[in-house]
Amino acid sequence: MFGTIIIDAYKKDEKDIIAEALDELCSPMDNYGWASAGVYCYWNYYTKQVYYIGLAVDLCERFKQHNGLIAIDDNSCKKKQIDDYFKSHEKLGFSIFVQSPLSQPITSKNKKKYEGFFDKWSPIENYIGNEGKEHIKRVEGVLIEAYRKIHSSFPIWNKVGGSIEGQKASKKESYEIINLFKEFNPNPIVSRSSLRELADNPTLERYENFLHSVRMTVFHSGLSYEKSLEYHKSMSIIDTYGEMLKVGYFEKELKI
Repeated sequence: MFGTIIIDAYKKDEKDIIAEALDELCSPMDNYGWASAGVYCYWNYYTKQVYYIGLAVDLCERFKQHNGLIAIDDNSCKKKQIDDYFKSHEKLGFSIFVQSPLSQPITSKNKKKYEGFFDKWSPIENYIGNEGKEHIKRVEGVLIEAYRKIHSSFPIWNKVGGSIEGQKASKKESYEIINLFKEFNPNPIVSRSSLRELADNPTLERYENFLHSVRMTVFHSGLSYEKSLEYHKSMSIIDTYGEMLKVGYFEKELKI
């Protein structure tokens, strides 16, 4: 269940740091933070041009593949394009569109956790986390097609469109999500803290986890942001929202 965009940008020698942050926030082994399955975007830090929109069952592992931290065939990743980019640019923009841990699918890393969990009474096909894989396919398809509708082409590192289902559901208005991948101004669905800030600060992560629940309700129920916020405030045991107001979190500027 999608809801939050998290933005960062990194230098060539910061690839390991970004990978560590992804593993901290989107690990398939955790029940906190966000699911490992999500949609991501690479973009030019200086011109804001979108280069690539992709999906990953494991955002950290896929980032490592694209950035040469895990060896993989060049035709199966964007290592060559990223290496070429860093020849003439210092920073590369990177954003993720993340899901709730409830949408955590079974991966090669966490499958041992589920050994013996499924049987004929509770088959793996009914596992709620399976929806995480389907959601990323649909959302990637929606966004790539929205980009094509606006620019009459795919992002320059994308060779093909996404899922047919996503393409059919895509509208020009869906392009607003793509704009938010590279937008630093305050927006209800964009984290006010960067990827690395959230990974380094459990309090900021808690704030954005609370806001993710609000955003998720907006996306999946049709409620307004204000009504969704009031609902989650009333359901929260800890007054996280009040704490955010007290410390001025909503005045925080996203600096990448």
